[in-house]
Amino acid sequence: MIEVMLAVNGGRFRFDADLLADLAARVWPEAAQVRAQGQAADVLRSYLHLPGHHQPGGTRGCVLGLHRSGEAIGISAGNAQLAADVIAWVCAVSKIPQPHEEGHVLLLDWMPDPLPMNPSMPAEELLRLRKMVRSSFFSRSVTE
Repeated sequence: MIEVMLAVNGGRFRFDADLLADLAARVWPEAAQVRAQGQAADVLRSYLHLPGHHQPGGTRGCVLGLHRSGEAIGISAGNAQLAADVIAWVCAVSKIPQPHEEGHVLLLDWMPDPLPMNPSMPAEELLRLRKMVRSSFFSRSVTE
């Protein structure tokens, strides 16, 4: 399971939960938005469930926790490929600010350091960066 977060770094930009839910249905026809309840509702506005393959051994889907403030989205995905696809999609459709602009978006817990995102970063680049960091970490550990 991959657990990451997209977070706004200051500025006025905010993620639009309704827009994401509307657009998700075009890519994932079985997507469902569910209002957060109980204590979770103090922080989260809603969850956006994106389906995966519903078969034994199949890929789990993805759940986006859409924060009330619009300043963050928690993402839980069954694997790195699905997480990268969803992250790239969210950044593209949300038209996030460029990394040098106020209110840019950071990807947390994908790599050791926060990764500044841009609206046109493809999933393949996210996977390449993750693989590069992981392989350099493991090769250092073995040789040290």
